[in-house]
Amino acid sequence: MNRSKTVALAVLIAVASLPAVAAATSVNVAVSSVDVTPAEPVPGDEITIEPTIENFESSSAGYFVDRVRVIKADDGPHPKQYADVKNIGTVPAGAERTVPLSVSFDEPGTYDLQVNVSGRGTENDRLTRLSYPVSITVEERYPQLDIDANDSVAGVRTDGSVTVANSLSAPIESVELTVGGEAVTVTNRREVLATVGSNDSRTVEFDYRADDPGRHRLTATLTYTTAGGVTDTVTDTVTVRTERERPQLDIDANTSIAGLESDGTVTVANGLGAAVTNAELTVAGDGVTVRNDRSVFTRIADGESATAAFDFRPSSAGDHEVTATLSYSTPGGTTRTVNETVSLQTDPLRDSVALDLSTRQGGNAQAVTVSVLNRGNAPISNVSVRATSPNASVGQALVDRVAAGESRTVRLNATLSGDRAAVDVVATYDVARQRGEAAASTALTQTPGTIGLTGLEVVPDGGRLRISGSASNLGTTDAESVLVSVVDTDRVTPTAPNREYFVGTVPASDFVSFDVYATTRGNVSTVPLRVEYLVDGQRHTRTVEVDAAGASRALAAGPDPDRSSGGGGGFLLPLAVGAVVVVVVLAVMVRAWRASRGGD
Repeated sequence: MNRSKTVALAVLIAVASLPAVAAATSVNVAVSSVDVTPAEPVPGDEITIEPTIENFESSSAGYFVDRVRVIKADDGPHPKQYADVKNIGTVPAGAERTVPLSVSFDEPGTYDLQVNVSGRGTENDRLTRLSYPVSITVEERYPQLDIDANDSVAGVRTDGSVTVANSLSAPIESVELTVGGEAVTVTNRREVLATVGSNDSRTVEFDYRADDPGRHRLTATLTYTTAGGVTDTVTDTVTVRTERERPQLDIDANTSIAGLESDGTVTVANGLGAAVTNAELTVAGDGVTVRNDRSVFTRIADGESATAAFDFRPSSAGDHEVTATLSYSTPGGTTRTVNETVSLQTDPLRDSVALDLSTRQGGNAQAVTVSVLNRGNAPISNVSVRATSPNASVGQALVDRVAAGESRTVRLNATLSGDRAAVDVVATYDVARQRGEAAASTALTQTPGTIGLTGLEVVPDGGRLRISGSASNLGTTDAESVLVSVVDTDRVTPTAPNREYFVGTVPASDFVSFDVYATTRGNVSTVPLRVEYLVDGQRHTRTVEVDAAGASRALAAGPDPDRSSGGGGGFLLPLAVGAVVVVVVLAVMVRAWRASRGGD
C-alpha cells in the first residue's frame, strides 16, 4: 500500500531550570512560569504563550507592567518580535497576573523564543526587566487514511471502506473524501464529512466494480482545513486483485495424521450474478488417497452455495496438497473450469497405548480390572483384552473404540486353582490400518477361610465356667458350618446351657461371638475347645487350649462375697439377723417368767 505523507504536529516546551528574578529596593518580582497551548500545534495554528508574572509578598509596593513581548532568542540587539502587549496594569504585592500572547508559525521546526517583561515599581518608578526562555517544536503531522478493500471478481460489485483518523490536537474542518481507481467504477465516490474532531475517526463505506481481471489501484483523497486555516490534502492507495468471473471454492480440512482417514469439505459459492448448471466437483491429492472424490450439482443459483464432503488419508507425515476442481456451464452454454488448492499439515502417527491393572482380592473367584489408556494421537478400535495364567482361568472383553487421550475400563473375572496366580494381560487393537498391542502383568492371591478363636475369656458362673470369645475368619474365603464345643476330658465336662455353640457361616475377614459352658473337677489350668468348619466343601477341625487357671481357682474358693451380697447371700443376712432377734426375745421372756415366780 502506498501512502502520501500525512500532516501532523507536535510541540516540545522547554523551560529554564530557574525563573528570571529581578529585585529592586521596593519590589521583588519574577516570571514564575510560562504555559503554551496547544501542546501539539501544527503549521498555521494559533499558539498561546501565557507567562505568569508574580509580585512576591516581600515586595513593599506594586509592580506596573508596561510591556510583555515574545521575541526570537539570541537574535542580537534588534531581535525578531512575534507578539507584543503593552500597558498591562499593576500587580499588587503578594499577587500574580497572567498575560496571554498569540504566535503562529507557517513552517515546521524548532523555535527558541524569549518572553520579555518590562515594568516599574509603583513607589519609586524604578524600571525592572524580566525574561523567560521558551522553546517550541512544530512538526508536520497529518490525518491518517486506511482503505479496506478485498480482492474482487471482475464485473461483480464489492464493498469497501475508508477510515479517516484525526490524530491532530485540534479538529479539522471542511473535510471532503473522494475514492477513485484505475479501471474501477466507484458508486458513492465522494463524501463530505464537514468536521472530524481531535483524536476522532470516521468511516465511509463505498462500492466498487472492476470489469476486467487484473490488479487495480484504489486511491482515497482527503482534503481538509486545519484550525489555523491551512488547507491540505492527504492520499492513500491500495492495490486490489480482480479475477475473472468464476464460482469460489473453499476447502476445509483439519490437521490429519499419517495413515489415518480424515474428513473434509468443499464449499462452492456462486457469486457470478447468474445460476450455474451441470456443476461437477472432484477432489484429488498429492500423496493423499481420497474417497467420495466426486460430487454433482444440477444447479447452483446466484448468491447460493453448495457443500460436498470427502474423506482423505495421507500416506506419510508432512505437507500434502489437496486440489478441488469444479467444471460448470454458464447461462450461455460455455463450460468453464476453476481450481482451488490448499496445503494440509499431516502429523506422524503416534501409537501409544498402556494398560492399568487393578485386582479385587477374595477367594478363588476374583476379578482383574483393566483400564485401556490411549496416549497416542489417533483413535484405536476393535480392542480385544485377553488374559492368561497357569493357575487361573481368566475371562476376556472387547472394546469398540477408544478416542485419543481417553480410556475405557473392562473387568475380567478370574477363578484361581491355587493360592496364587500370575496373570498376563494383552490388549490388541487397530490404529490407522495397522495392528497394535499393549501388555501388562499382575498377580492374584487367595487365603482359604481359617477360623481362629479370639478374645477368649473364662469366668466362674454358678458353679461352672463360662467361656466367651469370637470365631474369627482369618482367610479370604467364607467358612461355613462353624461349630465351637467343649472337649470332654477326665477333669472337664461340657455342661448346659451351651455344651457346644453352632456359629454358622463366618464371612471372609469377619467374626461371630459365642458362649460355651464347662464344669471342672478340682483346679484345672486349661479348658480344651474344639472348632470345626467347612471351607470349599472340606471339613477342618482344630483344638484350642483356653487358659482357665484363674477362673478355676476362683470357682474352687467358693462364692465371691461381693457376688453373695448381691445374690443368694442377700437372703442369709436377714436370716441371721432374725435369729439373733428371736434369741433376745426368748431371753427377755425367760427373765420375766422367773421374776413372776419370785426369783425361783
